[in-house]
Amino acid sequence: MNWLILKGVLFSALLLTAAVWDIRRREIPDWIPVIIFLTGIPRMKPLEAFSGLVVTGLPYLLAAVLSCKKEGFSIGGGDIKLMAACGFLLGAWGGILQSIAALTLSLVAGIGICAFRKTKKLNAVLLPLAPFFCAGGIFSYCVVVFLASS
Repeated sequence: MNWLILKGVLFSALLLTAAVWDIRRREIPDWIPVIIFLTGIPRMKPLEAFSGLVVTGLPYLLAAVLSCKKEGFSIGGGDIKLMAACGFLLGAWGGILQSIAALTLSLVAGIGICAFRKTKKLNAVLLPLAPFFCAGGIFSYCVVVFLASS
């Protein structure tokens, strides 16, 4: 059980670092997903870890490529790498839960900002995604650990 707590604290600290970095600089450094990935290696179940990496990371990669504009991608490479690493650590169901929680929170925040600004253009709101991935990831890790210990 101590291993799960240590892993959760490290995962949470890395997600919080990514969130703060993304808010301040609008980028996520490569070393954060790498360390999250390495954190997922001890005691991993290979099939679950790699399916989580693909199931969690691939939708963000597809969304970035399919929504590409002249100005660039609407979803950054750091977001894609971060979510793939989180999927590796959490597994497929944990990664899916993280995505649902994070994207729901970001949608609610975007709608709230539009209401505050009194605009109806949701695409006019640019939000860094890492803070929402952070909240969703911590929530998902707690759920995954709780369900595994039950």
